[in-house]
Amino acid sequence: MELRLLRYFEAVARHQHVTRASAELAVAQPALSKAMRDLERAYGGVALFERIGRNIRLTEAGEFLLVRARSILAQVDAVHEEMQARLGVRGGRVTVGAPPTVGVRLLPAVLAAFHRLYPQIELRVREAGTQALTGMLAAGEIDIAVVTLPTIERGFRVTPLFEEELVIVAAEGHPLAQQRSIPFAALVDEPFLLYPPGYEMRDATLRACRRAGFTPRVVLDGGDMDMLLRLAEAGLGVTLIAPLALGSARLAVLSIADQELRRTMALSMRDDPATSPATLTLHAFLAERLVRRTT
Repeated sequence: MELRLLRYFEAVARHQHVTRASAELAVAQPALSKAMRDLERAYGGVALFERIGRNIRLTEAGEFLLVRARSILAQVDAVHEEMQARLGVRGGRVTVGAPPTVGVRLLPAVLAAFHRLYPQIELRVREAGTQALTGMLAAGEIDIAVVTLPTIERGFRVTPLFEEELVIVAAEGHPLAQQRSIPFAALVDEPFLLYPPGYEMRDATLRACRRAGFTPRVVLDGGDMDMLLRLAEAGLGVTLIAPLALGSARLAVLSIADQELRRTMALSMRDDPATSPATLTLHAFLAERLVRRTT
């Protein structure tokens, strides 16, 4: 049993609503629903919830699990606090670097939860692509980074977090919008919107185009995540993204049928015996809270 599933279950049970729980947890609603199905399967297919209109209610089995889950999670949080005291985490400053998708969609809720446990630790956040983040980490400008694997620099401690499929997004009225899956070569005549140099999503796009045998026609080079999504929504072009980036954008999402386009996200920090207790504490917290599965 993963702590992640128990935390998800507790939030869904508390809100009695999957959408509100997904907003609190910063987890996509389909991924959260799948996690609840996984939890039910882990207990032999027992139903933990029943639907009442748009809301849900715990079954008798769900009520029993909620009591146990809250007890377990309270013990885990108590261990965090005890380790804080043991390690002498009385303060400090930790700088975290992350790409836009993680920095906007996942980190806010996780860092807020960390701050509630460790209010004496000052947190700073830097946003950049994997290449820049790896350089910042090596130079000591940041303490922890969320990066796309693989990273080639040695001397780092790397903890894989989650893997997700990359998809093409286009305006809802796009001619390809009715298709769920396309070969990448179907995009040969499409205008592309690209992330700036140094972002793995840009490199992944260019690699996919090369494998499909064409050079992309770029209409915008260097936009940030929200700009690319809004421009795609407006019909200016298509872009390759991780589903985590979607947010509330109204876009057609197209899987790629003939290429396996995926990314693995990981935590990275310098493998340094002098790493501060505050950094070690945040690293352990992020490693637990950012582990997630996508659908």
